[in-house]
Amino acid sequence: MVFGILEDHHLETVPGTGLLSDHGVVRGQEVDIDLARDLKRGTGRYAHIILIPQPSDDPQDPLNWPSWKKDACFWTLSFGTSLTGALSPLVSAGYVLLSKQFDVSVDDVTSSFGILLLGLGIGMILQNVLAVKFGHRIVYLVSSLLMFISCIWCALSPNLASIRASRFFQGCGMSAGQALVPSTMEQMYYVHERGSRSVIWNFSLMAGVTLAPLVCSYVIENLTWEFGFWFVSIALGIATVMVFLFVPETTFHRPVVVRPAQEQTSDQISMEKSLSEPDIQVVERESPQPPPGYISGLKIWHGTYTNENVLRIFLRQFTFILSPVTWFVFLTYGMQTVWLTLVPLCSATIFTLEYNFNASQIGLTNLGGIVGIVLAMLVTGMLNDWGVVWISRRNQGIYEPEFRLLFMISMLFGVFGYVGWAVGNDNHMPWIGAVACITMLNFSMVVSGSAAVTYLLDTHRENALHILAVTNFAKSMVLYGSTFIANGIILDRGVKVSLLILGACQAFCWLASIPMYIFGKRVRSFVARHPEVYRGEAIPNEH
Repeated sequence: MVFGILEDHHLETVPGTGLLSDHGVVRGQEVDIDLARDLKRGTGRYAHIILIPQPSDDPQDPLNWPSWKKDACFWTLSFGTSLTGALSPLVSAGYVLLSKQFDVSVDDVTSSFGILLLGLGIGMILQNVLAVKFGHRIVYLVSSLLMFISCIWCALSPNLASIRASRFFQGCGMSAGQALVPSTMEQMYYVHERGSRSVIWNFSLMAGVTLAPLVCSYVIENLTWEFGFWFVSIALGIATVMVFLFVPETTFHRPVVVRPAQEQTSDQISMEKSLSEPDIQVVERESPQPPPGYISGLKIWHGTYTNENVLRIFLRQFTFILSPVTWFVFLTYGMQTVWLTLVPLCSATIFTLEYNFNASQIGLTNLGGIVGIVLAMLVTGMLNDWGVVWISRRNQGIYEPEFRLLFMISMLFGVFGYVGWAVGNDNHMPWIGAVACITMLNFSMVVSGSAAVTYLLDTHRENALHILAVTNFAKSMVLYGSTFIANGIILDRGVKVSLLILGACQAFCWLASIPMYIFGKRVRSFVARHPEVYRGEAIPNEH
């Protein structure tokens, strides 16, 4: 066992394991790793980092793009992701007021606006297929336009029926920002760059979820709920233009990889066994091609990227339900999102019953969530990448994706948040106590959610897109079903029981990270040894 991770006895090279540093620490002393001499490294302060994956020599390879191009794409998508997070709970602070306006129950209003989650789930499955077949860029553009148009539609809706229809299409448009972005990060960034950016992406999503009800609560109280959608539609229009200008196509099929022959020396004998296992690969060298111009990158239609038909791609993603990693991501990332999303959806009921808050006061409770996600980004942003490099060096330079799962301990902050809120509420704690618990919930989500997504990218690589689509679809369906009963459970069972149930669910989901950490390498080996079931990468077109 290496740091508690069980070794695999079936494969010499387990996908995901790789040589990350050309220096290792053996018996407390730093040594050079000769096996890394033929591999490409980072530059500057990352000169000792072995690039995983190894880039090709093609300038069109997203791994070879200049930093400004990668970051412009990433920050544009992060901005769009924050807007997708904002749309879901946008008017949640005014659900009680809306129930009076439409003369229906709060649960009717919640489920009407919550039908967005049904569209989100369906969109997850469809956008995955389209991205594999036609590339990422056109999916991002269509999704942005769909959110922009449906947001205006919702603002003009005269009744709940029209709201339901517009929100369904909003959900379909939101799917790319919440499921496709990690796949784009996997295509553009190396392993040692993904952790911090995954935290930022998750921060963007949670910032939208927490800031939107706060800002919109004042809009609802001083103007109308429709103005909330008008303001967001302006931001969505800007985001659509930014996607067109700064998000080029990132789909790229790298050449077949080959393993370089290595000569054994006497200096390598002590580490021969451990270094024969990592996934050390380089791509075949090609004749250099001119780098693509900026204008050519604005092309919307790039044709198809695979010969496979759409139906086969659609059905193939469901085979990953049999992967233990899928269930792990569903429990630790998907379901944790469900619990946390229910909090703003039910906050109007909780704070109205317990503290007699109005809409603007309910919106201000989201400040606790903002503090939580900012702390998460500041504390674990760079630590996520630096930490795995530090551990890898003490593992003779070898990186194991399971190192990411050490950050899953942060899920316990979520357990403490739910239980503390329940117990404190039963003892009439002031409202600031409830807000502090919300801070812990958001801190837990950003740190552990980013770790789970990054682990998925490192283990399943190009197949991560399929798993994210399936898990997000399941998450959206569970969350949509919850909108029909969430406020009713709080009214029937009380705040304390409801929060204790969420705390117990959070603790159960955290327990899934323990066996995943211990047996993760064997799971990766099992998946690699059954390509007939888990082969998710597309067959590229022949040119």
